[in-house]
Amino acid sequence: MLVSAHAGYPRWLDSGADFIEVDVRRDARGVIVDSHDPPEPGTDEVTFEQILLAAAGRIGLHLDLKEAGFEVELVTRALQRFPADKVIVTPDFAESARVIKQNFPDVRVSPIDFVTHDQQYPLPDETKTIWVWTVDDPNLMRRLMQDKRVECLITNRPDLALRLRTARS
Repeated sequence: MLVSAHAGYPRWLDSGADFIEVDVRRDARGVIVDSHDPPEPGTDEVTFEQILLAAAGRIGLHLDLKEAGFEVELVTRALQRFPADKVIVTPDFAESARVIKQNFPDVRVSPIDFVTHDQQYPLPDETKTIWVWTVDDPNLMRRLMQDKRVECLITNRPDLALRLRTARS
């Protein structure tokens, strides 16, 4: 099972989590930044380049693509510092998923290679593995870790998820 640290840059870089989630957008200047919502003009956002430099060799990248149009540039830059098995992409757009998979067949992309699912709903009947977000409740973590379909828990509590995963082993 994988554990992903959500909204944790930079404190989760050495947490032991397998991946760190990066919400990816462009700011008004065209710079790729980590921002869940559209960046406000004039605000200082963490740049994708800063994350690449800090995270390489320490943790995998879960790129949650919030805007379309720069998929090839984004994944190319990630693969310059990370092996393909350490780059996961969850785009918000079907066309983005297709473009990424067509250009980077070794990179895992949702919903082509796996599906993502909101923890507040029952798990779907799915033949692909499932990444469940955002799971912070310890009882729900335990239950989902027992489900063979669940490959990854995306959480704000990687410390807790890692303890539960270790205890389960």
